[in-house]
Amino acid sequence: MKNSPASTPGGSLSILVLSGGGSAEREISLESGRAVAEALLRRGHAVRLHDPACTPMSGLADIDVILPLLHGTGGEDGALQSELERLRIPWLGSSAAASALTFSKSATRRKLGEAGLPTADGFTACAGADQRVIALQAEAIGLPLVVKPSEQGSSIGITIVSDMKDFPEALATAYRWGSEVIVERWIPGREITVPVIEGELFPAVEILPGRPWYDYEAKYRDEQTRYVTNPASLPAGLLEAVQRAVATCGVSAISRTDLRLTADGCFYILEINTIPGMTSHSLVPMSIGAAGREVGEVLEALLWRRVCAVRSGAAA
Repeated sequence: MKNSPASTPGGSLSILVLSGGGSAEREISLESGRAVAEALLRRGHAVRLHDPACTPMSGLADIDVILPLLHGTGGEDGALQSELERLRIPWLGSSAAASALTFSKSATRRKLGEAGLPTADGFTACAGADQRVIALQAEAIGLPLVVKPSEQGSSIGITIVSDMKDFPEALATAYRWGSEVIVERWIPGREITVPVIEGELFPAVEILPGRPWYDYEAKYRDEQTRYVTNPASLPAGLLEAVQRAVATCGVSAISRTDLRLTADGCFYILEINTIPGMTSHSLVPMSIGAAGREVGEVLEALLWRRVCAVRSGAAA
């Protein structure tokens, strides 16, 4: 593991942390914001938490840099990033274009497929399409199936279908969260996630849920869920594929790529998260800790790098 991001120039920053918002992931975002604010306060920075769902962004003249931690719709889909680009205040995160791309699981699948990166067999189903045709496509993939909204996080709206009689209800559940739904072959095996921070790979984390799969309950409430950092027996090429996937999608700053790994060593990329959870029990902080680093230290370096780049004219 390299010793990057680079060391900071010293001094304190005035940081606006955006958390909350109006998405289904609001509570997790608020928790991420609190955890990160505390970590940066311990580093001696002036930190202000702001929930744009409650108060419009204003009075930003005294802000050095903005740190968006809004998960889900309105936070990770490019809308916020477009507004931040318009404000022309330094901020940390992927561009509006990269955020919009990766927030759409359908678009991400296409982009990764074009680059020759592995994704599960599947297709995109659009609201209003012939349900009989969709069912025939699903049957051709074979059970079990994963049915999920194209644009949602935290396992919201996902159903694992083991019997085709449950397929229509699974589609209806996913459509509640958007007009595009992903239908994919369920990949049995291990669940792996890999953070990439400014192009650098951080330790992989293996997720061992105490439930049949890593659903919302397993993520945030089930104390039986276990995690293993730097898991053994990862296949050759997995980490390089993650790094390539992130670069292919134009993702920068902090990201987390989720994968499934089969018993015979094949792996499949599920999604790329451009604003991953940063709570005390989230996967990216866990990985940062496994690298012998602290969240506040890593964020501080990234924020200073962004501020210095803008001040020097290296970034808009």
